[in-house]
Amino acid sequence: MKRGRILIVGAGPSGLAAAIELKRRGFTPRIIDKNSRPPAQSRALAINPRTLQILKPSGVTDKLLQKGWRMKHVHFRGPSDELLEIDLTKMDGPYKFILSLPQYETESVMERHLAEQGVRVERECELVKLTQEGDMPIATLQTAVGREEVFDPAMVIGADGVYSVVRAQMGLTFTGSTYVQDWGLADIELEPAFSMDGPTLFDRSPNLFAVIPFSSTRARLVADHLLPLEHLPPLLKVTKVYWKSSFRISHRLVNLFQKGRVFLVGDAAHVHSPFGGRGMNLGIEDGAWLAWQVSIGETHRYMLDRRPVAEDVLKAVDSGTRFLASNNSAMMLLRQKFMPVIGRTRYFTNRFLNIMSADNTPFPPWLEDE
Repeated sequence: MKRGRILIVGAGPSGLAAAIELKRRGFTPRIIDKNSRPPAQSRALAINPRTLQILKPSGVTDKLLQKGWRMKHVHFRGPSDELLEIDLTKMDGPYKFILSLPQYETESVMERHLAEQGVRVERECELVKLTQEGDMPIATLQTAVGREEVFDPAMVIGADGVYSVVRAQMGLTFTGSTYVQDWGLADIELEPAFSMDGPTLFDRSPNLFAVIPFSSTRARLVADHLLPLEHLPPLLKVTKVYWKSSFRISHRLVNLFQKGRVFLVGDAAHVHSPFGGRGMNLGIEDGAWLAWQVSIGETHRYMLDRRPVAEDVLKAVDSGTRFLASNNSAMMLLRQKFMPVIGRTRYFTNRFLNIMSADNTPFPPWLEDE
């Protein structure tokens, strides 16, 4: 492929990863975002070992490590005591922890790094129309000053999230379903009465809580009900609430990851439950994988490589979410009585660690040479 301007729509983690890796490989992409700044209430926290490996060659990983909180254990607690602890330091590879950092901080680190490399995000610039003539895309943009611009990029990368304009303009379907229950979440300050060395899941059926720390006293609280600060476990002593919100979990997958010279990455292509912390990480991997394929002239393989991975992750995450969130009496019994036994088996531990580290999906080929 002739080197030229590649348009990236969306400056979230997936789009920024694509831009960083393209720039590292000798391309100068154009990246736009309709927002004036990264959203302060973005959802993702976990940066897994695979992502740290992917962002290491560019120098971004070292910057993230300076800011993030290293999580080395996962804790499962029942109504009264701890049921199971899983040691994340047993993961394979150079990073034996999950890094916890609010998504807006991750995006800020990535965006600053990209600017240092000479590529600035064009903010308050929006894609309003996208067509393809033959094999070449034509994009109509609305710039920050309200001017309309017609742009002929070499290719378009849609990294514009769940409500992707790129996906809609290409007429692609986003099939799947949404869980009926509402979930609540909040960023909180707390007096730790339990370990903050990693996520803690409190199973107080019919209420489920997860506490994901990103410092010694601050954490993300997630609950399987609309008001996350109600019915809190006694160990959770909240001293301050920074913000709170609600959401519904969806599992959706686009029918085509690429159409002509238009490609989708991240939430524009797939969305699922936060179980396992794979959402943002999978999107970053999409963007980096596509950048590598652009550099070696094999973009025709992008969908063949990435859609099966997303499909497998969606299935694994969906089954895990339904198991943990179910109020079925048999499932509750299994979680509270049998999981402490099953969870200590080598099979369960290895499977869980593989999901958390992303080792259950193909390793990025370019990293084998770096």
